[in-house]
Amino acid sequence: SRIVFDTAPTGHTLRLLTLPDFVDASLTKVIRLRKKLSGAADAVRGLFGVAGNQDEVVAKLEKMQERIRGVKALFRDESQTEFIIATIPTQLGINESRRLLGTLREEGIPCRRLIVNQVITPSTGPAFLKLRLKDQAAALQLLDSDPALTGLNHVRAPLVDVEVRHRKGGGEHSSRHSTAQHS
Repeated sequence: SRIVFDTAPTGHTLRLLTLPDFVDASLTKVIRLRKKLSGAADAVRGLFGVAGNQDEVVAKLEKMQERIRGVKALFRDESQTEFIIATIPTQLGINESRRLLGTLREEGIPCRRLIVNQVITPSTGPAFLKLRLKDQAAALQLLDSDPALTGLNHVRAPLVDVEVRHRKGGGEHSSRHSTAQHS
């Protein structure tokens, strides 16, 4: 059997992958502090003849830390885990995939496959465009008639036939410009 996690975009995924390390380090500090405070509290209780034991709390924290370390180890176990990168065929998608793969390799997380979505093939033609226009018209109609959104100024930016990229020096974002439609 397989368990599949469809993760958020790259930045969120990178934070998710570092979460076990962060939680482990945090728990180490909390456990250390708890043990120090427990020793001091036990000494004060002993002065008044009151018995008390904080070991149960520390034991629960250590058990949680053990689980977190198990998750971290599972992320890195090639026999049980594989991270599959999904991207789209754009410069931004490729750059994010490269950055994600670099972090996965640094973290020792196995990754052997890349899925590229939204690939346009020669068979993608007028029928696809017609269906896409129909779906978009219905979605725009829904957007225009949604009472929760009617008070907003709707700006419709057309699909451009070039990939938007940043040029060094703060120049234009694409070589072609078109006017957005306001509704």
